[in-house]
Amino acid sequence: MIKEYKSISEVAGPLMLVKDVEGVSYDELGEIILPSGEVRQCKVLEVNGPNALVQLFESAAGINLLDSKVRFLGKGIELGVSEDMLGRVFDGLGRPNDNGPEIIPEKYLDI
Repeated sequence: MIKEYKSISEVAGPLMLVKDVEGVSYDELGEIILPSGEVRQCKVLEVNGPNALVQLFESAAGINLLDSKVRFLGKGIELGVSEDMLGRVFDGLGRPNDNGPEIIPEKYLDI
């Protein structure tokens, strides 16, 4: 079961500290859910006891420490791949960045 945490204690540039977490591991993928419903991606850089230091993949602008939530997904970053990717342009998270259609993956690879 995926837990959501409302214990973000600070954000400094691309780093965010989440306190009182359980079962979170290094390199685990996470999502920050803003009060507006927007979801941003992050990755666990360090776990120190009940605290997790995460790296944001997107801007920290608009993250409200009291109202935003974090959920950890229990897996690392995976990229869906297929031959349809050839000749296409993608962002750093593997999302199409060329106004073309979404890729239907043939398999998923750990990044």
